Amino acid sequence: MRPESDLRTFIIALVLAVICSFFVAGANVLLKPRQDMNRELERKKNILLAAGVLQADTDVNSAFEAVETYLVDMRTGKAEKGDAGKYFESIRRLASSADAVQLNKQQDVAVIKSIPAKIPVFILRDGSGQVSKVVLPIYGSGLWSTMYGFMALNADLNTVSGITFYDHGETPGLGGEIDNPLWKAGWVDKKIYGDDGSVALSVVKGAKGDSQIDSLSGATMTSRGVENTVRFWMGADGYGKFLASLKQGGA
Repeated sequence: MRPESDLRTFIIALVLAVICSFFVAGANVLLKPRQDMNRELERKKNILLAAGVLQADTDVNSAFEAVETYLVDMRTGKAEKGDAGKYFESIRRLASSADAVQLNKQQDVAVIKSIPAKIPVFILRDGSGQVSKVVLPIYGSGLWSTMYGFMALNADLNTVSGITFYDHGETPGLGGEIDNPLWKAGWVDKKIYGDDGSVALSVVKGAKGDSQIDSLSGATMTSRGVENTVRFWMGADGYGKFLASLKQGGA
């Protein structure tokens, strides 16, 4: 009797496992469109938040209709109108593809090794059609994770309008404070570039002046990672060529 009982138990367990797998797979397929929609909505919120135009009662999708999307060729800095497509779901794959831009050790201050050949950026305009905000996707290594976010610049392409981080694995209460609205508020109106045109913005303890941000208490490595992320993306190997082109009316 024992062998038959064991076999029966095994068969029942197997059938239950197959049935459960079926329901889990089905739920995943059915919920994926909603999950994708929620991720896109969250991304739009972060872009509007970085640009400083997100209020509590803002209809995110309606507000985002005024945002223009351009695809920047990261080798030349040239931009053309397009859409983000699946970029944000595919950053790692795009950054390791055959046409990705490889970074040497000197260039790779954000410790990301390579970047996608084309990256979407977001432009807001004022009533006269002039560029009022530019929102740039950024990412770089922190202490425990790659930190993904957006940095927004005002029309002078030097003054920070805002910064957000929408995905990271930094330590809650320490490096995870990059999500803290009070810390992010300290970035507003800071200057990215010095008089010589190089990236001057830094994250230091006891910040002073127009280009320093207070570092996060107990999170030296994360703070340094954020500084290096900004240094890379605002520099010549990041969006430098694009921003120079934009200043000359390139978009």
